[in-house]
Amino acid sequence: MRSWFESYRGRGRGAVNLAALPEPYLGTLDHRPVGVFLGLHPGEADLDFQGRSGLFADEIRRHGTYSAWAATWPYLGDPWVARKPTNRYLISRLKFLRTWTGQSTLTADAMVAFELYPWHIAKMTAPMQPDPEVVREFIWQPIRELGAPVFAFGKPWFDLLEDGLDLQVVDRLGAGERRYRTKAPTRRVLVLRGEDGPVVIVEWHVGCRPAASLRNPGPP
Repeated sequence: MRSWFESYRGRGRGAVNLAALPEPYLGTLDHRPVGVFLGLHPGEADLDFQGRSGLFADEIRRHGTYSAWAATWPYLGDPWVARKPTNRYLISRLKFLRTWTGQSTLTADAMVAFELYPWHIAKMTAPMQPDPEVVREFIWQPIRELGAPVFAFGKPWFDLLEDGLDLQVVDRLGAGERRYRTKAPTRRVLVLRGEDGPVVIVEWHVGCRPAASLRNPGPP
Protein backbone atom coordinates (compact mmCIF):
# COMPACT_ATOMS: atom_id res chain seq x y z
CA MET A 1 0.00 0.00 0.00
CA ARG A 2 2.91 2.39 0.63
CA SER A 3 4.06 2.21 -2.98
CA TRP A 4 0.48 2.91 -4.12
CA PHE A 5 0.26 5.98 -1.87
CA GLU A 6 3.68 7.27 -2.95
CA SER A 7 2.91 6.89 -6.67
CA TYR A 8 1.41 10.39 -6.71
CA ARG A 9 3.21 13.56 -5.48
CA GLY A 10 0.76 16.41 -5.99
CA ARG A 11 1.20 19.77 -4.27
CA GLY A 12 -1.06 22.68 -3.41
CA ARG A 13 -4.64 21.81 -4.34
CA GLY A 14 -3.25 18.55 -5.63
CA ALA A 15 -1.90 17.41 -2.28
CA VAL A 16 -3.32 14.24 -0.77
CA ASN A 17 -5.76 14.86 2.08
CA LEU A 18 -4.54 12.46 4.75
CA ALA A 19 -7.48 13.27 7.01
CA ALA A 20 -9.93 11.63 4.60
CA LEU A 21 -10.55 7.92 4.15
CA PRO A 22 -9.24 6.32 0.93
CA GLU A 23 -11.94 4.93 -1.36
CA PRO A 24 -10.64 2.29 -3.79
CA TYR A 25 -14.04 1.33 -5.21
CA LEU A 26 -17.80 1.75 -4.91
CA GLY A 27 -20.49 -0.84 -5.55
CA THR A 28 -20.79 -4.49 -4.65
CA LEU A 29 -18.28 -7.17 -5.63
CA ASP A 30 -20.67 -9.97 -4.68
CA HIS A 31 -22.38 -10.33 -8.06
CA ARG A 32 -21.61 -9.65 -11.71
CA PRO A 33 -22.38 -6.04 -12.67
CA VAL A 34 -23.48 -4.85 -16.10
CA GLY A 35 -20.43 -2.60 -16.38
CA VAL A 36 -17.30 -1.51 -14.51
CA PHE A 37 -15.95 2.06 -14.58
CA LEU A 38 -12.37 3.17 -13.95
CA GLY A 39 -11.70 6.70 -12.71
CA LEU A 40 -8.55 8.38 -11.47
CA HIS A 41 -9.26 9.53 -7.92
CA PRO A 42 -12.24 10.12 -5.61
CA GLY A 43 -12.15 13.91 -5.79
CA GLU A 44 -11.92 16.64 -3.18
CA ALA A 45 -12.57 15.59 0.41
CA ASP A 46 -15.34 16.86 2.64
CA LEU A 47 -14.23 15.91 6.15
CA ASP A 48 -17.76 16.18 7.51
CA PHE A 49 -18.33 13.02 5.48
CA GLN A 50 -14.94 11.43 4.75
CA GLY A 51 -12.99 12.46 7.85
CA ARG A 52 -12.12 10.05 10.65
CA SER A 53 -15.06 11.37 12.68
CA GLY A 54 -17.27 12.02 9.66
CA LEU A 55 -20.66 10.66 8.71
CA PHE A 56 -19.21 8.02 6.39
CA ALA A 57 -16.91 6.70 9.11
CA ASP A 58 -19.98 6.23 11.30
CA GLU A 59 -21.75 4.45 8.45
CA ILE A 60 -18.82 2.11 7.83
CA ARG A 61 -18.76 1.19 11.52
CA ARG A 62 -22.50 0.57 11.41
CA HIS A 63 -22.25 -1.64 8.30
CA GLY A 64 -19.23 -3.45 9.72
CA THR A 65 -16.91 -3.30 6.68
CA TYR A 66 -15.89 -0.93 3.92
CA SER A 67 -17.23 -3.41 1.35
CA ALA A 68 -20.70 -3.44 2.90
CA TRP A 69 -20.72 0.37 3.01
CA ALA A 70 -19.49 0.73 -0.60
CA ALA A 71 -22.31 -1.55 -1.78
CA THR A 72 -24.88 1.03 -0.60
CA TRP A 73 -23.69 3.70 -3.11
CA PRO A 74 -23.46 6.34 -0.37
CA TYR A 75 -22.90 9.20 -2.84
CA LEU A 76 -26.29 8.57 -4.42
CA GLY A 77 -28.31 8.57 -1.20
CA ASP A 78 -28.76 10.43 2.08
CA PRO A 79 -27.11 12.01 3.96
CA TRP A 80 -24.88 12.98 1.01
CA VAL A 81 -27.72 13.84 -1.39
CA ALA A 82 -29.52 15.91 1.24
CA ARG A 83 -26.51 18.17 1.78
CA LYS A 84 -24.47 18.19 -1.43
CA PRO A 85 -24.93 19.02 -5.14
CA THR A 86 -25.89 16.23 -7.53
CA ASN A 87 -23.02 13.81 -8.03
CA ARG A 88 -22.43 14.42 -11.72
CA TYR A 89 -19.75 11.75 -12.05
CA LEU A 90 -21.78 8.78 -10.86
CA ILE A 91 -25.03 9.97 -12.45
CA SER A 92 -23.27 10.35 -15.81
CA ARG A 93 -21.79 6.85 -15.50
CA LEU A 94 -25.20 5.36 -14.82
CA LYS A 95 -26.71 7.23 -17.78
CA PHE A 96 -23.84 6.00 -19.96
CA LEU A 97 -24.48 2.40 -18.92
CA ARG A 98 -28.21 2.73 -19.62
CA THR A 99 -27.49 4.12 -23.09
CA TRP A 100 -24.82 1.48 -23.79
CA THR A 101 -27.13 -1.40 -22.90
CA GLY A 102 -30.44 0.14 -23.97
CA GLN A 103 -31.80 -0.63 -20.49
CA SER A 104 -33.29 2.61 -19.19
CA THR A 105 -34.26 1.14 -15.80
CA LEU A 106 -30.77 0.11 -14.66
CA THR A 107 -29.93 1.20 -11.11
CA ALA A 108 -26.55 1.90 -9.53
CA ASP A 109 -26.35 -1.75 -8.43
CA ALA A 110 -25.64 -2.57 -12.08
CA MET A 111 -22.20 -0.94 -11.94
CA VAL A 112 -18.96 -0.91 -9.97
CA ALA A 113 -16.47 1.99 -9.97
CA PHE A 114 -12.74 1.62 -9.22
CA GLU A 115 -10.14 4.38 -8.75
CA LEU A 116 -6.57 4.38 -10.04
CA TYR A 117 -5.56 6.30 -6.91
CA PRO A 118 -7.91 5.88 -3.91
CA TRP A 119 -6.84 8.85 -1.76
CA HIS A 120 -8.73 12.15 -1.94
CA ILE A 121 -7.24 15.14 -3.77
CA ALA A 122 -8.90 18.31 -5.01
CA LYS A 123 -7.07 18.47 -8.35
CA MET A 124 -4.53 16.28 -10.11
CA THR A 125 -1.29 18.29 -10.26
CA ALA A 126 1.30 15.56 -10.80
CA PRO A 127 1.63 12.29 -12.75
CA MET A 128 -0.39 9.41 -11.35
CA GLN A 129 1.69 6.31 -12.04
CA PRO A 130 1.09 3.47 -9.59
CA ASP A 131 3.07 0.27 -9.81
CA PRO A 132 1.34 -2.01 -12.35
CA GLU A 133 1.57 -4.87 -9.85
CA VAL A 134 -0.47 -2.83 -7.36
CA VAL A 135 -3.05 -2.12 -10.04
CA ARG A 136 -3.05 -5.77 -11.03
CA GLU A 137 -3.72 -6.95 -7.47
CA PHE A 138 -6.18 -4.34 -6.21
CA ILE A 139 -8.00 -3.32 -9.40
CA TRP A 140 -7.52 -5.68 -12.34
CA GLN A 141 -7.84 -8.99 -10.50
CA PRO A 142 -11.17 -8.05 -8.86
CA ILE A 143 -12.39 -6.79 -12.25
CA ARG A 144 -11.44 -10.08 -13.93
CA GLU A 145 -13.50 -11.95 -11.38
CA LEU A 146 -16.49 -9.69 -12.03
CA GLY A 147 -16.34 -10.53 -15.75
CA ALA A 148 -18.16 -7.40 -16.98
CA PRO A 149 -17.20 -4.87 -19.70
CA VAL A 150 -14.86 -2.16 -18.43
CA PHE A 151 -14.94 1.54 -19.32
CA ALA A 152 -11.90 3.63 -18.36
CA PHE A 153 -11.74 7.43 -18.53
CA GLY A 154 -8.55 9.45 -18.29
CA LYS A 155 -5.21 9.58 -20.10
CA PRO A 156 -3.16 7.67 -17.45
CA TRP A 157 -5.15 4.52 -18.15
CA PHE A 158 -3.88 4.26 -21.74
CA ASP A 159 -0.27 3.30 -21.03
CA LEU A 160 -1.03 1.51 -17.79
CA LEU A 161 -3.56 -0.91 -19.28
CA GLU A 162 -1.68 -1.55 -22.51
CA ASP A 163 1.91 -1.67 -21.25
CA GLY A 164 1.65 -2.16 -17.50
CA LEU A 165 -0.91 -4.97 -17.57
CA ASP A 166 -0.01 -6.29 -21.04
CA LEU A 167 -3.58 -6.31 -22.27
CA GLN A 168 -4.07 -7.12 -25.94
CA VAL A 169 -5.02 -4.19 -28.17
CA VAL A 170 -8.14 -4.98 -30.19
CA ASP A 171 -8.63 -1.58 -31.83
CA ARG A 172 -7.49 2.04 -31.77
CA LEU A 173 -9.88 4.80 -32.80
CA GLY A 174 -9.90 8.58 -32.98
CA ALA A 175 -7.08 11.12 -33.22
CA GLY A 176 -4.29 9.65 -35.34
CA GLU A 177 -5.91 6.19 -35.45
CA ARG A 178 -8.86 4.57 -37.21
CA ARG A 179 -11.46 7.24 -37.86
CA TYR A 180 -14.96 7.12 -36.43
CA ARG A 181 -17.76 9.60 -35.93
CA THR A 182 -17.25 11.77 -32.85
CA LYS A 183 -17.99 15.34 -31.80
CA ALA A 184 -14.61 15.63 -30.04
CA PRO A 185 -11.80 15.79 -32.66
CA THR A 186 -9.11 15.04 -30.04
CA ARG A 187 -10.87 11.99 -28.65
CA ARG A 188 -8.88 8.76 -28.50
CA VAL A 189 -10.40 5.36 -27.86
CA LEU A 190 -8.48 2.19 -27.11
CA VAL A 191 -10.14 -1.24 -27.03
CA LEU A 192 -8.28 -3.97 -25.16
CA ARG A 193 -8.80 -7.47 -23.87
CA GLY A 194 -6.90 -9.41 -21.26
CA GLU A 195 -6.24 -13.14 -21.35
CA ASP A 196 -9.60 -14.72 -20.33
CA GLY A 197 -10.54 -11.22 -19.11
CA PRO A 198 -13.23 -8.68 -20.01
CA VAL A 199 -13.18 -6.17 -22.85
CA VAL A 200 -11.80 -2.78 -21.78
CA ILE A 201 -12.68 0.46 -23.57
CA VAL A 202 -10.46 3.43 -22.67
CA GLU A 203 -11.40 7.02 -23.63
CA TRP A 204 -9.66 10.38 -23.33
CA HIS A 205 -9.87 13.76 -25.04
CA VAL A 206 -8.51 17.24 -24.42
CA GLY A 207 -10.46 18.83 -21.57
CA CYS A 208 -11.73 15.43 -20.43
CA ARG A 209 -13.63 16.11 -17.19
CA PRO A 210 -14.43 12.45 -16.44
CA ALA A 211 -10.80 11.83 -15.52
CA ALA A 212 -11.53 12.34 -11.82
CA SER A 213 -14.51 10.96 -10.02
CA LEU A 214 -15.52 14.39 -8.70
CA ARG A 215 -17.57 12.80 -5.93
CA ASN A 216 -17.38 16.12 -4.10
CA PRO A 217 -17.81 18.60 -6.99
CA GLY A 218 -18.11 21.71 -4.82
CA PRO A 219 -20.73 24.41 -5.22
CA PRO A 220 -23.00 24.09 -8.29
